[in-house]
Formats: sequence, structure tokens, C-alpha cells
Amino acid sequence: MIPMRELVSHSIGGGWGDDLPMDGTEKVAIIRGADFPGVARGDVSTVPLRWESTRKLPQRTLEVGDIVLEGSGGTSDRPTGRTVFISESLLAQFDVPVIPASFCRLMRIDQSKADPHYVYWWLQGMYAEGRTWAYQNRSTGIANFQFQHFLDAEVVRLPRREEQRAIAATLGAIDDKIESNRRATAAGESLVRTIVESALDASEGEDGVLGDYCALVKSQVKVEAIDPAANYIGLEYMPRGSIFLNRWGKAEGLGSNKTAFRRGDLLFGKLRPYFKKVGIAPIDGVCSTDILAVRPKNPRDIALVAAVAASDALIDALSAGSTGTRMPRASWKDLAAWRVPVLTTAERIELSARVDPLVERLTQLTFESHRLAALRDALMPELLSGRLRVPVGTS
Repeated sequence: MIPMRELVSHSIGGGWGDDLPMDGTEKVAIIRGADFPGVARGDVSTVPLRWESTRKLPQRTLEVGDIVLEGSGGTSDRPTGRTVFISESLLAQFDVPVIPASFCRLMRIDQSKADPHYVYWWLQGMYAEGRTWAYQNRSTGIANFQFQHFLDAEVVRLPRREEQRAIAATLGAIDDKIESNRRATAAGESLVRTIVESALDASEGEDGVLGDYCALVKSQVKVEAIDPAANYIGLEYMPRGSIFLNRWGKAEGLGSNKTAFRRGDLLFGKLRPYFKKVGIAPIDGVCSTDILAVRPKNPRDIALVAAVAASDALIDALSAGSTGTRMPRASWKDLAAWRVPVLTTAERIELSARVDPLVERLTQLTFESHRLAALRDALMPELLSGRLRVPVGTS
């Protein structure tokens, strides 16, 4: 076992730069803690571009194999210390230097001593097991990661180099498959939206509204009646801009009444509708009251209801008309009144035949990714501890 300090050849805090270019600055991409979930999947769409001092860039610019560690943030039930690995494919998506944000830290591993990808997985295991709680303190309500204490106290099991690489490759392959499923879902969703839009544009049906296709679910559940083992979806579980929901938690510890929904319902985030949190529920469960649960009158219309409800035109209109200045909310009344053609029976049958298999297949990819994530999380502590060994070639 080797202290982390012996493996880290370079570390430095990040920066934030300026909104606009100034003398002596250069355009950069800045990875924040909020970007970690997307960046870990190869999605850099949320990473902001800013202007950082050219003088500061040499020490802060990320390279392949670097690790970015979250230094501040966290909540009462989520510690600091999350990490993200900087791969060649990730950096290839940027045409400017990339640096960590000011509340994050660059960690560069001495490759003569350890495989950086293996160390990244060690840090992932450290976080999953809750060891990062020991490396943080709080000041003015903000949790800070005690980096120097971590370097001395965290010790790493280092098997021979070939085994390090095999462990990293095994866990990375599972993550790669999960990412492949995400990309397939994104492509499939684009196809579903295109098919629905084409059907509506070509429809010979009468004028109507979205409420002709669906109704608001009014199944409120008092907090004391909620099964702790029930599935729960809050706004924090809903991705922006995707009609296929892929995350949920358990209802244990909820502190207020919720809405019961069923698989195949549409969940519409009414709080700050411009966040575009709209998606098809893949499971039964309960959701936050900041989410409208909408049920298609005919289950085979779910793709149409989802594509229309998540459309830019509808979201923009609801955002403009939402009530509340600080916390704007959309209403079911306005959602239901959105103008949309009522497809003829023949048109609905044809549309359903085209999109239903796609929706079902993309939903199954969600469940497959959940199973893969569970497999990865079960393998990680066994592989990192040496209790389970991976075959290593002798060539």
C-alpha cells in the first residue's frame, strides 16, 4: 500500500477566469463539479467557455491521464471528493485548452509509479465506499476537501502494472458499454421525434390540443403512506432535453406528499420549464409535486405526447407564460391547451407501428445500463482489493 502523495506528481487548484476576453487572457473550457456526470459519459455540452490568464494556463491545462477532483461543494448527504478522468477522446472534443474550475483540483499521476486510469478507479472506489467523508470539513456551510490530509492518509493498493491496466480496462469497458447505450438512446430519441413531427405535419386530422391525447394524474400520496422501497423521481433525477428518463432513487426519507405515477406516464418538470426536464417514466413510482405526471388516454400515444411536450416551441411558450419570478412554474392548463392536430385512426395506427418498437427498445437500454452499473459497482471493490483477480496475459 502506497500513500497517494507518492503517486501524485503535480496538483493545482483550478480557475474561473473572466466572462469576456481581456489583455493577457486566452479562451478556455472549464470543467466544474456540476459537469462531472456529463463529462464522465463523454458529454461536454454543459462545460462553459471563459477567458483565463495566459500566464496561469501552463500549470492548469489538463492532459490525457489527468484526474479532476472536486474540492468544494457536497451536501449533507453527499460528500465532496468526486472525480472525473481526462481521456484522449474527451479532450478531442475541445478546440481550446481545458482547465478545472476553481472549486476543483487537477491531479497528475506519476506514470512511472502507477497507471493513471487505475488510480482513477481507486478514487471512484474511495468515493463509493464513503471514505471521502474523512477528508472534508465545513466552513461557512460549505464542505471543503482536505487535499493535503487526503494525500497523506489515503493509501493505494498497487498490484503489478499489468494487473492495474487489466482492472482499469475491465471497469472501463463496462462504462464504455453504458456510454454506448446512452449514445444509442440519443440517436433513437432523435428518430422518434422526427417520426412524430412528420406524422403531425402530414396529418389530415382535425385541429386539437395536447389535452385530447392525455390527462393530468391526480394521484396524490401522503408522505406517511409512501413505501420507502418505492421508486422516486425528483427533478434532480431528470436529464435535460431527453424524453427517456434513466435515473431514479428510492422513496426512503421523503419529507412531503408526492404524486404516484405509472410506467408509461410522462413526467413534466413544471418548475423552471426552460430546463426541459420532460421524459417517459420507465418504472412505477412517486414523483415530486414540482413534476406534472401526465397519462396518455391511449398508452400507444406516449411517443407523440412526449415529443410534443418536450418540443422547443412548447417549452419556450410555457417558459414565457410561467408564473413566479424567482421560481417560475408551468401549469397543466397551459400544457393541455397546446395546439396539436388530432391524428386520424389510420394515422395513429401507422405512427404507433413505427415508434412503439423504438420506445420499447430504448427503454430496455435504460434497464440494461442499470444492470451494467450495478455489475461495475459490485466488481469495483472486489477488483481493487485483490479479492477478485482479472486474467492478465503473459505476452
